[in-house]
Amino acid sequence: MDAVAVIDIKDSIVVRAVAGKRNEYQAVESRILKDGEITPLAAAAAFYEKLGIRKIYIADLDAILGDTNNIKMIKKIKNEYPDLEIILDAAFDRNNSPIPYLEEFLDYAVIATETIKNLSFLNELKDYKAKIIISMDLKAGSLIHNIQKWQNKTLKNIVNEIKKLGFQNFIILDLANVGTASGISKYIRELKIEFPELNLITGGGVKDYRDIKKLKRLQFSGVLIASAFHNGSLGEKEVKLIEADDILYQIAWCITGAGHLLRESIDQIEELLAENSKLKIDIYLSKAGLEVLKIYKFYQRLENLGCQIYKDNSASSPIIGKIYKGYYDALVSAPTTSNTTAKFVLGISDTLVSNLLAHAGKTKLPVVVLPTDIDQNLVSAAPGKEVDVFPREIDLKNTEKLSQLADTSVISEPKEVKSCLKKYF
Repeated sequence: MDAVAVIDIKDSIVVRAVAGKRNEYQAVESRILKDGEITPLAAAAAFYEKLGIRKIYIADLDAILGDTNNIKMIKKIKNEYPDLEIILDAAFDRNNSPIPYLEEFLDYAVIATETIKNLSFLNELKDYKAKIIISMDLKAGSLIHNIQKWQNKTLKNIVNEIKKLGFQNFIILDLANVGTASGISKYIRELKIEFPELNLITGGGVKDYRDIKKLKRLQFSGVLIASAFHNGSLGEKEVKLIEADDILYQIAWCITGAGHLLRESIDQIEELLAENSKLKIDIYLSKAGLEVLKIYKFYQRLENLGCQIYKDNSASSPIIGKIYKGYYDALVSAPTTSNTTAKFVLGISDTLVSNLLAHAGKTKLPVVVLPTDIDQNLVSAAPGKEVDVFPREIDLKNTEKLSQLADTSVISEPKEVKSCLKKYF
């Protein structure tokens, strides 16, 4: 899946598009651009050099609104960054053919339904189908177009009609969502399900990686992103994650300082990774968890799984920002000591794991917890032997309280993790 950065040009500067109200677009404010540097070239440079973007969508609003165009400026971007693929919407139609630009420098030309007057123009582009993207802009679900025979047709029927002409590349977005961080419209996701064979790019309303995960799983070809790049919600790390075709699901897995069910928990991590080739598991260790793993001689085995391992070495645990960026589909804590269970129940967050559990709750991230104190009499594995453990009444009560927490599933053995995760995958 491609992370496609968007550059909207109006009056020859980069503007921020909001809800399709073009006359109200203002100069973009951006964390990745220097103050005052709001030219299309400066934006392209920031996307390319700071975020690792290799495909941009340019909406030449000056051309679309009929005033002038910014072709010279766009050609300069291509000259400066020849491996940066450019998708250009510049109101192409029969009187403004994209063919000369496609033959000279342009990678993809956008043919917008709001611009063309009839479908016969598409026949003139049949030799360039691989480089043509049909753009279908909607406003609150209604297609913007000037074609009379489409007045009473559904979006699905219109897509099918264009598809029969041999075009496979589409951009479909709802302008009402653009710049609003309100997420991708459900009906657009449903359209991809209806036409799985098409190369669909969408966008408009992307807030963070949570919105994009849904699109990846439906195999959208790309996602258009502007505001989330400029405000810092998405950055270079997220671009790599978006374009990593081998990652569709991510779990944060916490391990605390319990020997009981530790081996079985690692077995479950290993099994999940073996069964799900596109699953990534990040491991978070409490200080006691790291100690116990080494005492039980399991740490090397954990390292051999190839997971990213995070250790408790800072007071504020800044790595938990991953939760707020929407990386994870669920958080698993297995095994979980009575100490961490008590902290989770009481809302204490003074360690890496207790911080993760607290912030999972604050972001409504589903949590699966395997508490070690689940019965009045336990036989627990210790190094080289087994020991009897008798959890205290307060420990058992805290375990009981866990199940009362929102978005929290309590399990009694590691193999139950798999069935819990099926709800989120």
